[in-house]
Amino acid sequence: MGKSQEEESDAWRILLFGRNGAELLLVRSPAGLRLPELRIPRWQRIVPNLNAEAKRLWNLDTVCLFPFDVSRPELAVVNCKYYVMEVCKPEELRRVAPDFVLLSNLKEACFADIQDYFAVQQEMGVARACASKDCEGPFSEFGAFRKISAWVEAQLGPLGRHWDGNFRQLQASASFALVQFQTNHGAVWFKAVGEPNLREFPITAHLADRLPRHIPVLLARHSKWNAWLALEAEGQDLYSSLNRDHWCRAADSLAGLQIASIENAPEILAAGARDIRIESLLALAVPFFARVENLMEQQTKPTPKRLTGEEVKATQQRVIEALLELEAAEIPDTVNHLDLNPGNIFIAPGKCTFLDWAEAAVGNPFFSMEYLRQHFVRTFQGQEDANTALLISYLDRWRSILPAKIVETALRLAPLTALFAYAASSLPWRLSLSSRPELAGFIRSLMRRMHRESEELSTSRAA
Repeated sequence: MGKSQEEESDAWRILLFGRNGAELLLVRSPAGLRLPELRIPRWQRIVPNLNAEAKRLWNLDTVCLFPFDVSRPELAVVNCKYYVMEVCKPEELRRVAPDFVLLSNLKEACFADIQDYFAVQQEMGVARACASKDCEGPFSEFGAFRKISAWVEAQLGPLGRHWDGNFRQLQASASFALVQFQTNHGAVWFKAVGEPNLREFPITAHLADRLPRHIPVLLARHSKWNAWLALEAEGQDLYSSLNRDHWCRAADSLAGLQIASIENAPEILAAGARDIRIESLLALAVPFFARVENLMEQQTKPTPKRLTGEEVKATQQRVIEALLELEAAEIPDTVNHLDLNPGNIFIAPGKCTFLDWAEAAVGNPFFSMEYLRQHFVRTFQGQEDANTALLISYLDRWRSILPAKIVETALRLAPLTALFAYAASSLPWRLSLSSRPELAGFIRSLMRRMHRESEELSTSRAA
C-alpha cells in the first residue's frame, strides 16, 4: 500500500512578507486567520521546494530568509515549523491578497491557531525573531537576497558577465546561503557559511589558491559574509552517472589531488580542516568508545541488536591496533574529504571537480578513497571487476610513492579505520543526545558496522 501525501511530505507554515516587512500574507478560515501552510516533499531541499510551491499556488516569485522556532512559555508543545519568506517584487503580494489589515490590529482572538499568532508577534519587524542565536547573521533582514544579488552583479561586471535575472535558491538562513545565478556565460554559484561550518570559507579559499586543478574556480570572496562566488563545476555529478569510467577517473583525480596536497597539509590543517592524523585518532579512541558504550546501554528497542560492553571494548582494541599498524606504515598525511558522496564530484572531459569542503580533513589519504569506494559498491552492486578497476585507478598514482606492501596494508585497514575516523572526528558524540534520538541511533549503527569490520579484520589476520 502506498504512503499518503502527509507521510511523504512535510508541512511548513510560512510568513510571506512584502514591501520590506510592511505586508504579510494571511489566509481567512471559518475559525479565524491562519498563516499559509505549504507541503513539500520530505527528505528534499526545503528552500527550493518552498519557493516552487509558492510559485505553483500563487504565481509568486519568492525567496526564503530563514527558518525559526516559536518560543513561548504559554505553549507546552509547538508542533509547527515556520519559515520566513519574502516576495521578489514588493508590490506582488497585493495581487494575491488585495484586502489588508494593519498588523498592529491583529489580536490573539483573530487567529484560528494561537501558534500562528505568536509566530506573527515574534516576527513583527523580524529583529525579534533574530534575538535567538540561530537567527543572527548577515542575511537575517528583509532585502537580504537583494543585497546578495547586488554584490554578485558587482563582481560579474568586470569579468564581462551579467546576471540575466534567473536564479535558483537552494539554501537560506540568517548566516547560510546557496544560490545559483544564471549569467550570459553560464551559471555561477554564491555560497555563504556560518556556524558550525565557518571553516569551509578559509579551507575553500586555501584549496582554490594552492590546489586549483580540482577545486571550483573562485571569482570573488566576501570575508565579512564568509562567502564566495564560483563558476559552476563543469560536467555532471557522479550521482547522475552509471559510467564506471567516470568513477575511475574520479578515483584517479582524488589520488592526484591528495598527492599534490602533501606539502600543503599543515596549512590546510591550519585553515580549519579536521585533524584525522593517526596520533589524533588514537587520542580519541578511548573516550569515543566509552561514550558509545553508554549510548548502547541507552538503547530501548530490542532490534537491532545492542552490543555488549565486551563487544565495544573488543572493537576499541582492534581499532587501536589497526591505527598503530597504519602509523607504522608512515603514509604521508594529505587532504581528505569526509563527505565524499557522488553529488560532490563532477566529471567533465579532462577535468574532475570536488565540491563542498566543509568536511575537509587532514590524515591518511586512504580514508577518503574508502568513502568513495563504499558509494561505488552500492551503485555497482555485485560487480567485483568494477571494484577492482576503481582501486587500480586510485592506486596507480600511489604506487610510485608507496611500496606495494604499504599499499596493501592501507587497503586492508581502511574499512575499519576510515569508519572510525569519520565517526570520531565529525559527529557530536561528546554532547548530550537525549533530545536527538536519531543521531544517537546513527552513532550506534556506525558502532555495529565497526564491530563487523573489526571481526572481519580479525578473521583475515588469523587466516
